[in-house]
Amino acid sequence: MPGRSLRWNEGMSESTPTSEEYAAEKQLARTTAVTLGWWAHGTVRLLLAVAMTYYGVAKLVFGQFGFMDMGGALIAQGEMSPMGVLWRMVALSPLFQFLGGLAELGAALALLWRRTVALGAVLAGASMALVFVLNLGYDVPVKTISLVLLVMSVLVLIPWMPRLARAVLGHGEIRPGPVPTLVPWRPLARFTNILGPVAGLALLALIAWGISGMYPERSTDESVPAGVWTVQQDAAEPAAQLSEDTRWSALAFGEIEYDGHAAAQLRSADGTLLTGSYQRTGEGTVELSLRPLRDPGVSNAEHIEADPTELTLTVEEQDDGTLQVTGEGQDIVLVPDESAMVLYERGFSWGAREDDPFNR
Repeated sequence: MPGRSLRWNEGMSESTPTSEEYAAEKQLARTTAVTLGWWAHGTVRLLLAVAMTYYGVAKLVFGQFGFMDMGGALIAQGEMSPMGVLWRMVALSPLFQFLGGLAELGAALALLWRRTVALGAVLAGASMALVFVLNLGYDVPVKTISLVLLVMSVLVLIPWMPRLARAVLGHGEIRPGPVPTLVPWRPLARFTNILGPVAGLALLALIAWGISGMYPERSTDESVPAGVWTVQQDAAEPAAQLSEDTRWSALAFGEIEYDGHAAAQLRSADGTLLTGSYQRTGEGTVELSLRPLRDPGVSNAEHIEADPTELTLTVEEQDDGTLQVTGEGQDIVLVPDESAMVLYERGFSWGAREDDPFNR
């Protein structure tokens, strides 16, 4: 009996894992789970970095919002959509655009390095929170995208939230934050910790290069007819009723050209507004392509499919600064509208002006 009991105990010792083996298996399982978690975390932050690069570079090259140009001066506030108000507000301030793009691109770059991930997530979250509120307030159709990016920023920040909470609330010791570890084997990790961010930086650089090239070439031409003009003289007779008077009352020609085309608007005496673009095709000759304002409920594709109004005009600058415009049945004289140019010529000043405060 004692010998049989001994053999039974020996058999149990051979099949039952020791405490060291159990601890090793537990450690392996924990390491595997943590590594998989960091890989999932890394995937989210890489996608977030790509998205932040896209929107950041689009702002830095002034492609997303463009510039506020006098070619859009004739539209009235009541004719704008909420999104149009936001686009014009941001376009009016290149500084706002640049700083917004710098914050988003800075967040993307910080997300690439392990020790700056928390900073990148905070910058991305703050930027996307502001964008999400603007999208809600001005009815911009990419609300879901900004919300998803905000949630992704929070997910990336989760491992550092206890530290941030202690730092903000001032309760408890602030311990060193976690460091993302995608490769638990230290000899290999020494290379991947360097190659990973470098590869990510190369990817973001490629994306930035592609984004900067997707917008048309931009230039500025301040020569005639750039400016905002009102009709001073018209050879045509007025209609009996103002609602039937199709004579032109004002024209606006932009100075910022994209592939040779600048913004243009035309207002008729009956209140109709046509908007589009123009290009200089020869000395004193311009060609306009204009459409009515897009109506609510009409898709952008349907609006673009409608045939534009094509006009070819001859513009001659007179000695007194007026413009003689002929063509397409028109024979009119235009004078500069100084009041309509305030938005574009007001500029910025540190000191007080005689007309401050100026809010109209």
